[in-house]
Amino acid sequence: MQVLILSYSEIAKRRVIPAIQAISDISGIDLASHRAKTSITLPKDLGGNVYDDYQQALSKSKASLVYISSVNSLHKELAQAALSKGFHVIVDKPAFASLKEAEELVNLARKSNLCLAEATVYAYHPQIKMAKDIFSANKTEPQRLIVSFSFPPLAHDNFRYSRSLGGGAFYDLGPYAVSPGRLFFGEEPKEMYCTINNRDSKDNLEVSFSLLAIYSKGRSMVGHFGFDTEYRNSISFLGKDTFVDIERIFTIPVEMENEFKIVEKNQKRTLRIAKADCFELFLREVLISIKKKNYRQFYDDLISDAAVLGRLRKAATNY
Repeated sequence: MQVLILSYSEIAKRRVIPAIQAISDISGIDLASHRAKTSITLPKDLGGNVYDDYQQALSKSKASLVYISSVNSLHKELAQAALSKGFHVIVDKPAFASLKEAEELVNLARKSNLCLAEATVYAYHPQIKMAKDIFSANKTEPQRLIVSFSFPPLAHDNFRYSRSLGGGAFYDLGPYAVSPGRLFFGEEPKEMYCTINNRDSKDNLEVSFSLLAIYSKGRSMVGHFGFDTEYRNSISFLGKDTFVDIERIFTIPVEMENEFKIVEKNQKRTLRIAKADCFELFLREVLISIKKKNYRQFYDDLISDAAVLGRLRKAATNY
């Protein structure tokens, strides 16, 4: 199988292309970018055609799978074009700007029997299953989630500060705010409360927000997200007789052996987690789904997260 990457983004360069290199079932990479071709470097053993126009690439590439890594505002247009031409599609998070868009594109993919997946890749790292296994071994489950993904301000020309390019903290960090409940509680929240903490003066976009999500059986999640603080990237789980704290939950480097901090019945211990590439593991799952022609889980996850993200924006009292 060959892959066509739309946009030579930093995430495509640093994580997607190296992950593809590790998968023997992928035989080549085409790439479309508005950057000068001299600034693009593809692996010698996989490098294919480089296009300077997205639509031209979709018309000429022999790839079967498209990975969309463009600015957020182009996701729907490019996904629709790719699906219409018979490509399986992966879209960087956030996949789409609204639940309506997500449903429209999933329906198109379903009618065409094609994969459409949102690249919420952290969910595929072994540390997610390990966290669940700790609670299962103690015959309990998480009751409270405390989640943070916040970092210092970005360069002012970054697309996250541009409304027209699909910027703002809700779109950029919203997928990390809404997916933990799906992963660890297995459902959408019953109630959501949210406030915007800070806005950027350039386009009046939200740059940080905090939330409270209420789930069934007395479970809840609190979270803080944004790009206006010191770096924080963590999740803490509280349950009966069990506490687990994980750093670098959302963007763990390939070479990092993470360490869990665990408290069980007031006894502390640590647990080291083997290094892994969540991008590679995610891509492998996509290839398996394509081989089996079973895309339901990717559809369901995309729709659920889009629905909850839409509710989160509406819940913001000062949106």
